[in-house]
Amino acid sequence: MGHNPGRRYLSYSWTASARKHGIRRAQVRHVVETSRVVFVRPADPPTRPDEALLFLGDDSARQPIEVVGIEMDDGRLRIIHAMPMRRGYRALYEEATQWPQ
Repeated sequence: MGHNPGRRYLSYSWTASARKHGIRRAQVRHVVETSRVVFVRPADPPTRPDEALLFLGDDSARQPIEVVGIEMDDGRLRIIHAMPMRRGYRALYEEATQWPQ
């Protein structure tokens, strides 16, 4: 876990599963670019061959959203999950909002 230093990616790409909860692309970009904290989920081959990043943050309408993405070698962030924030992440999110910027 660590602070998100305003991560910027060259571009984004989305899997079909990232769209199933109805979160718009603009909402995802906003959360990734402004979230206060990012959690790293280590790779676990063969089921999860890539390290994944969990971003917790508000969209531009201040709705809490969770986003999971994989950093690609070409500078893209591949979004594999996005949905309204679940209760299990809420305490972590609330704690992160209290951290100094």
